[in-house]
Amino acid sequence: MNSLALKEMQIGLEELTELRENPSILIDTGYEYVEMGDYDKALKLFSIGAMLDNSDPDILNGLGITLCELGRFKKSKQILERSIRLNPNDAVTIANLAGVCWEMGEPEQAIYYYSQSMEINPDIEEIHFNLINLYIETGSLFMAYISCLTFLERFPDDGEAKELMEEILLNLAISTY
Repeated sequence: MNSLALKEMQIGLEELTELRENPSILIDTGYEYVEMGDYDKALKLFSIGAMLDNSDPDILNGLGITLCELGRFKKSKQILERSIRLNPNDAVTIANLAGVCWEMGEPEQAIYYYSQSMEINPDIEEIHFNLINLYIETGSLFMAYISCLTFLERFPDDGEAKELMEEILLNLAISTY
């Protein structure tokens, strides 16, 4: 596919056929736009992707993340929930839904989804950190402590987690006075 055509979003029939046959081009480019903060272009790409294949978890995740970044939380949540129905064991999608719930001010739902995501794949470090930070933000320091311990059991050499543990312990000590 002509990258200039993709960048300008002038997607014709030939490009659509190529995207259908090789959706990784669309997905990779869409996530590049997300990383650059160009959410309008990412939204257009992922929307086209969803029209081509409305069951691909990477496309639905990209669409959900983009909608969240644009502040369209309800629609983002709907897209991610659909992706989970289609791909119930996709830890990344479930974690993304947790992030949307967190953004929507639904910490209990976010905790539920982060926990569910970690049950599916406990090796995704970012999910552990998100859950720990969510517990800290909600004032659940003991749960943050337990989650950090769990993380350090799995990744004992992680320096960032060790620093976070010290912070949690300090805050626990302060809160008991």
